[in-house]
Amino acid sequence: MFRIRLGQACCLVGLLPFTAVASNGLNLIGYGAESVAMGGADVAVAADTLALNTNPAGIARLGGRALDVHNAVAHALNVSHADSLGNDQSVSNRLVPVAGMGYVSRPMDSRCAWGVAFFGQGGAGFVYDDVKTVFGSVDEMSSLVRIGRLSPGVACETGGGLYLGAALAVSRADIRQKVFPSTSTGLFSGMDLKGAKGWGTTVKLGMLATVSKTLTLGVSFTPKVELPLRDGRLISNQTATGLGLVTYRDVKIDGLALPTELSIGAAWRPNDDWLLSADLSWLDWSAAATRSTLTARKPDNATASDIKLTSTLGWRDQMVLALGAAWTLKARTVLYAGLNLARNPIPSSHLTPILAPIGERHWTVGFKRALGSEWSLTFATEYQVRNTVTYTNPEFPLGLDATARNECVAMHVVLGRRW
Repeated sequence: MFRIRLGQACCLVGLLPFTAVASNGLNLIGYGAESVAMGGADVAVAADTLALNTNPAGIARLGGRALDVHNAVAHALNVSHADSLGNDQSVSNRLVPVAGMGYVSRPMDSRCAWGVAFFGQGGAGFVYDDVKTVFGSVDEMSSLVRIGRLSPGVACETGGGLYLGAALAVSRADIRQKVFPSTSTGLFSGMDLKGAKGWGTTVKLGMLATVSKTLTLGVSFTPKVELPLRDGRLISNQTATGLGLVTYRDVKIDGLALPTELSIGAAWRPNDDWLLSADLSWLDWSAAATRSTLTARKPDNATASDIKLTSTLGWRDQMVLALGAAWTLKARTVLYAGLNLARNPIPSSHLTPILAPIGERHWTVGFKRALGSEWSLTFATEYQVRNTVTYTNPEFPLGLDATARNECVAMHVVLGRRW
């Protein structure tokens, strides 16, 4: 029984980590320092090249050529797990790096701009080195996933203050996961999964409408994209049944997907010094994170059986509210603040120590400083308010009334050039 149920949980947690620096499901709250500094309220702002991942219509307003290089690091303040078995520990991978960059060009006398951006859509995960199990062992439990995205796109000014844009979103994901790999009993075989990777493609559509000198409205839409993982290897610890460490050479995971997204936003300039923005987004997780299946074939021991494990994920849809403000302090300096609110989409009965509760509140601040006529530096700090959830997951044998905590801070910096 435990072999089946824990195997299902292995499949589940391997698909959906990256909660250390993400709020809206697998997505960051914003892309680029300015977007993050305004709490992700950027659909009607779209002020840099990374708008290709928020509202591609915005790149038509940049003019000339634009380059942005984004680097960030998140630090786990309190990402930890406790349960009735006596576990009470923090993750060992406390730092999570994120990076991205974008380039946009709008030829002279053209109504259209083109660009390309690459960025981390998601990644990292959690690592617990010494976890007590119901089998009496102390073992490792970890999940490391990376999701990167390449987005070439184009946007045009159609006249009357209306901008339309579209970007191709090509995503790549890979995974490395361990679930008690040194543990083997008659009921459970530890797992070490590596090398599974996959690609998925969708489009992002965007619109910006200048309603008046003070008001701009924005809309963006992204269809669901499947990310099936293939070509993995799985080492299954079947020592207790006399088979030793069995390596499965053909491993695939189905069920990983990024959801359909619809966002609407408004940006209001009451005067030359202030910009206020608000976004409301819907993420269709209930259709994207329904179930996952891990299939492992071609064992190197002919007496070992193939593995097929299916898990129900049951994520809920998210409504995300983002609020942001920008204040031009001086001609060369802008200050930012923001708030991002989003419900945790993961039912508590499906949580695991690796799949910690996703943050529901983010506070952000930042600034932008011009460095001469072409260069600028933008900095943002993002604080994810601690979210604590008590749960019992029947598919993961770690005792009753487990507690997961997630609190972190992230620093973002973007070096930009306009010429």
